[in-house]
Amino acid sequence: MSYDRRDFLKTLTLGGFALFTPDWFSSVKERRPTKPEFRLPAYAKDPIPKGHDVINAVWNDGTGYILYLNGTPYDEPPKITLREKLAEEGEEGVGEVIDEFRSKYGEFIWDLEELDNEVEEEQVEQLNENSDEEYTFEPDETWRDFIGRHDSQLLEDVESSAEEWGSKVYDRLDDHIDWDEHEDWLTDWCRNQAPEADALGYIEGLFDGLESEGEEKTELARELETYDLDGIHFIDGACPGNDTLRCAVAPDYETLAALQRAIDGLGWSATVVLLEPAKGDERAS
Repeated sequence: MSYDRRDFLKTLTLGGFALFTPDWFSSVKERRPTKPEFRLPAYAKDPIPKGHDVINAVWNDGTGYILYLNGTPYDEPPKITLREKLAEEGEEGVGEVIDEFRSKYGEFIWDLEELDNEVEEEQVEQLNENSDEEYTFEPDETWRDFIGRHDSQLLEDVESSAEEWGSKVYDRLDDHIDWDEHEDWLTDWCRNQAPEADALGYIEGLFDGLESEGEEKTELARELETYDLDGIHFIDGACPGNDTLRCAVAPDYETLAALQRAIDGLGWSATVVLLEPAKGDERAS
């Protein structure tokens, strides 16, 4: 036995209650909830229940409604220092190496390019005044050679850090990241932490929740997820060679309304918002 999309949704229940009924379909068609429990997608300036996540829907011609969890298409990666990001990546040692190097030689080397400058005898005397170590001076020696004689492992660690993370790791360790200079980190944020990626994860969790409710809900999850049935579908990669985009897409207002109904049926706290609606989906006058 087969159902068209409308009839199929009408057969589904959750917790003994029908999710998609003639009254609900009427509400969706008129863009007005005929019952309090029939929450439809909200609009940008509508009040959102306290404590609710927000799933912003933004219309994109040729694609559909791209979904964003607690964010928008215009959100950027967080402001975070290079030191903090390295710590997140388990690379705290880089900061420790840079701090040690700068505490010893930072007064004379503001940029790693200055390693090729010639050491002056007065500078060595100043080092000895401020250190328990004994530094020796040799004429015509560069800082690279000088530190190589006195602190070869530290020099190697600093130059390795600069080679791996960029020369700015030395003098910009506590500045905010320029994300464009760290393509791998930017790609990872886009794929796993951007609002559209978060929305995809949320929808995947919703499908899991529906499936855990029983066989009928498994069918509902399939219906919402299957592109051929005009359900929510997932994009993994904007185009060949560009895998930064991961998102969930709803093709129309009706699917957004079904998403809101499924969220409410599971008792989850989230509101779908038409942040940028398609023509024809604007608020009814």
